[in-house]
Amino acid sequence: MKKEIIGTTKNGCDVYVDMENSHASTHFADTPKLLAVVKAILPTVEANEDHMRFDIDTREEVGTTSLIETNESDEIVYALRPNRDRYSRFVRNKTPQKTSWVTIDLKKTDHNAYDLYTAFAGRLTPSFPGGDFLPEQSHDFWSKHALVWGIQDVVPGTETKDCPW
Repeated sequence: MKKEIIGTTKNGCDVYVDMENSHASTHFADTPKLLAVVKAILPTVEANEDHMRFDIDTREEVGTTSLIETNESDEIVYALRPNRDRYSRFVRNKTPQKTSWVTIDLKKTDHNAYDLYTAFAGRLTPSFPGGDFLPEQSHDFWSKHALVWGIQDVVPGTETKDCPW
């Protein structure tokens, strides 16, 4: 695990990220401007909870979001993404959309430090089914939304058309 400090919050908490094995690292690879945007946001954040998930409208384009609303005519597949233990839902016949939104997920590691669990271009959503963030909304949300296929890496051999959840 290669953790490095990427910033300090408004109230003096250091924020670290694993640049090789975290969810955030996969999004930084996909969205070149994202790391700089996250570094600019962190000094504006009052870190005061054990686990913080939030989204911010930066008012300028930060990249594209591959989170798309779907319908019954879309071609849906499921696959595992790197560094994840739950299947993601993908749509093959849609394209990403520009976004000014950034989602950040921080987990407190001690009294004055946080790990950046993930950060991505786009809005805050419930976890995929089986996750712990807004689980009561998860199935409904992810039955109507998907990630655009071909934008993010998937683990070879995990693709399926059968819903795993």
